[in-house]
Amino acid sequence: MKEKKYLWLLIGFAIIIGVVAAIFYGMKSNKAADEENAVTAMFVPYGEGQHIFVSEEIGAFEVTADKEALEVMDANGKKIAFGQLAKGNVVKIYGNGIMAESYPGQYPGVSRIEVVNEGSPSDADQYQGIVDEIYAEPDPAEPPALQAEYTTDLANATVFINRGGYEWVYMDKDGLSNAVVADSTPVLDWGDLLVDIVLSEPTDLTLAFTEKPQEVEVVRYDSSLIGKGSEMPEGEKITVAEKEEKPVIEGAEGGYVYEIIAVWENGRATFGFVTVKR
Repeated sequence: MKEKKYLWLLIGFAIIIGVVAAIFYGMKSNKAADEENAVTAMFVPYGEGQHIFVSEEIGAFEVTADKEALEVMDANGKKIAFGQLAKGNVVKIYGNGIMAESYPGQYPGVSRIEVVNEGSPSDADQYQGIVDEIYAEPDPAEPPALQAEYTTDLANATVFINRGGYEWVYMDKDGLSNAVVADSTPVLDWGDLLVDIVLSEPTDLTLAFTEKPQEVEVVRYDSSLIGKGSEMPEGEKITVAEKEEKPVIEGAEGGYVYEIIAVWENGRATFGFVTVKR
């Protein structure tokens, strides 16, 4: 009986050792995979809250993962916010290695960023040419622009949304105040100006304005009403959420025309797009 007892004890110890070894091996494998996908790049901010990372291996890209969920560490291993990264920081970026094909690239699957060298702002000046390619100073005579950002099939997509009518007040180079009013037809009658956003399932659409508006109102119409704007059909007002300080249309579905009215201190503007079921 004692021999059987010792045998079971040995089996128990063997199982425990096996489980511990498996966990250790799994952690080691995951760490190896993380290192394999790690990207070393320089942080280059520009405009208002915009950025790119530039890597010698893969070129320019932006991190489009949820910034609040990201683990970001400074050069001393202290946790910081994404917004505390400084121009010229050299960082190591960990993620799943899946980069959306766009220019600049978009990396949604980032989980951790570590500053490996603080660098200096002047170190990033060598990449000003890249910034100039992708960024243009906004025209003060026009309202801010809008892009819709969303994730589908493990990739991030960005679509430029056309602007319709607007009212805008701005200061010219001589310091004089000017007012501009641009009329537009109803959003349902925009025709080719309505950009298609193809969706296979309800999807969150982030409204990325070049300047954050004070108010955003969203109304949607069934796409069967396209071309019937003069009949003044009634739309459905959609609640707008906010994530990472950006307005978000949650669970947008295919088959609708979305009208966005944005209000700033200097005026207001209307934008529109149509969602298409895939």
